[in-house]
Amino acid sequence: MISLYLEGEEMIVVGANLLAIGAFISAVGETGAHPVEEINKKLVRDGNAVQAVGNTLQGVGRLKLMDEPEGEKNILGMVGTFVQAGGNTINSLATNVEIESPSLENTRFNSLGSTIQSMGAALEATGVAQVGEGMSPNLEVTGLNLITLGTILDSVGILTSEEKEKQKRILLFAGGWVEFAGTVLIAYALNK
Repeated sequence: MISLYLEGEEMIVVGANLLAIGAFISAVGETGAHPVEEINKKLVRDGNAVQAVGNTLQGVGRLKLMDEPEGEKNILGMVGTFVQAGGNTINSLATNVEIESPSLENTRFNSLGSTIQSMGAALEATGVAQVGEGMSPNLEVTGLNLITLGTILDSVGILTSEEKEKQKRILLFAGGWVEFAGTVLIAYALNK
């Protein structure tokens, strides 16, 4: 319904802002700030769900731009945002399942989601660099590279064994906040 009222560029900007909000929620959960671990996991789950919506809006926005006669043809950027949305969706679903029944299988599924997100961000960064879209493409590419790094750290942190709790916490903390920093750069670049 929202896509009926927003132009392609507007959808990309709204999506970027949702991405930053979702990354913040998820990063807060990754810090383990709340003493109840289930609440932290719910923050990660919900943050990833918001990011999935943001990435989907960006993908649809890029798709709309390609339909315009003089619209940018950022196919890699479009595919990258949809790949990221898929990764966020997997993270959200896997975290929800982990809340109900923690298992190594669910942990691996969650790590896969972060890996897919990382690949999507790298694809999108390549597309943005090739097309040079937006007001500040260099800031956007830097932000996407930070998302790539943050989601890789997150993926490794998720797989780190509980026996190495300190390393696990550092990786998850760093991954969450590096990803958030990347989303803020993207939102800033697109809102200029």
